Amino acid sequence: MSNEKRNNTKYWAMMVISGIALTYFTIFLPEAFWLGLPTFFGGLALAMDWV
Repeated sequence: MSNEKRNNTKYWAMMVISGIALTYFTIFLPEAFWLGLPTFFGGLALAMDWV
């Protein structure tokens, strides 16, 4: 197991962008809301270094 700190900036950006898309889907296209969930929670898990 490595103790190196990795750069999580791209994962935070992915989570923020998919959060914005999720908000857009919720407002304008509610049936497509589910499409943004895997990217949002995947980005969150990677950004928080849970994986």
